[in-house]
Amino acid sequence: MRRPVLLPPLVACLAACLVLASCGGSGGSSSPTTPPSSPPTVERSFDFAQGNGGWLWGHADYSPQTAPPDVITEIRNLFIYIKTKISGLSAGTRYRVAAEIQFLTDAPSGCVGVGGAPGESVWIVAAVSTAEPVTVFNGSDYRVNLDRGNQSQSGRDGIVLGNIANGVTDCAARRWEPKTLATPSTSPLIVQADLRGEAWFLAGFDSGFEALSRIYYRQIAVRLVPLAQ
Repeated sequence: MRRPVLLPPLVACLAACLVLASCGGSGGSSSPTTPPSSPPTVERSFDFAQGNGGWLWGHADYSPQTAPPDVITEIRNLFIYIKTKISGLSAGTRYRVAAEIQFLTDAPSGCVGVGGAPGESVWIVAAVSTAEPVTVFNGSDYRVNLDRGNQSQSGRDGIVLGNIANGVTDCAARRWEPKTLATPSTSPLIVQADLRGEAWFLAGFDSGFEALSRIYYRQIAVRLVPLAQ
């Protein structure tokens, strides 16, 4: 009869550990988890030579006594804006928004006008909002329901990109010239997408010049970069 072989305690422990490991004991290893990928950057470009692309328009900064007629590109001390909804965002994600606006303007530079200069006293504004920008009555005046700033001053939701002066110094000449304005390299515009993954972008021009002004939008490009959560 063969005598049982007695293993030294350390060898016995190693053998037991190997058996547990091979059976995937109570402390079995788990597969490594892959960290979630960050939302992608979203870019939109609009060429108004191809139509209005579904953009909507409105005007604000007037009282019931000074309500303007239905105008799109004419200002008489008004804020005229166009807006579009941007879809395809990640719901609840905050984005830094950069924009470039190309337009035509016939406002000369360095000239004097009623209430202000026809070029330097009309400012281009870009703004963003989770909710749709609309004109609302605040009890005395009609204003846009976001803090886009006022005239040359930027606000929490909007930034002044520049003015519509076209560089032509002959004040008697009204000549259409192209102009491009853009947000700075580090745009201060921040917007949070809603639960549907949507947000709103607004472009407008605000006037301190109390006579006729006009521009023609050519192209608008918008870039939304997700912020780290």
